[in-house]
Amino acid sequence: MPLPLIYHEDYSPEFPAEHRFPMDKFRLLRDHLVDSGLTRDADLLRPSLCPPEILALAHDRAYIERYMGGELSREDQRRLGLPWSDALARRTVRAVGGSLLAAEQALEHGLACHLAGGTHHAHYDHPPAFAFSTTWP
Repeated sequence: MPLPLIYHEDYSPEFPAEHRFPMDKFRLLRDHLVDSGLTRDADLLRPSLCPPEILALAHDRAYIERYMGGELSREDQRRLGLPWSDALARRTVRAVGGSLLAAEQALEHGLACHLAGGTHHAHYDHPPAFAFSTTWP
């Protein structure tokens, strides 16, 4: 079996052009792998959204609900450093599902690669601050 690669179209939601985080890097990586013949789109594994009960193993349920519902405080939005949207929330939860799928695939096949790494690391009940979070309100 070829190396399991995990990817979903949700990984690169639209961001304002002036935003410093290169959210399209995940799509560009996928495009490069397909265009170079290293994989085919049909061979990429597509993860599900991570269920709330799994997210709640690491995060406060009230925080999950605030984040998913777009109800972060102004301070939390500033700390997040990314322009919140339904697409970003879906991407966040889908990426956790992708990490779980990659772990399962690695246990089964010895190795797997998740193409959505390198975005964010949340605290138990609030988002962390990115070094460049001051560039967004």
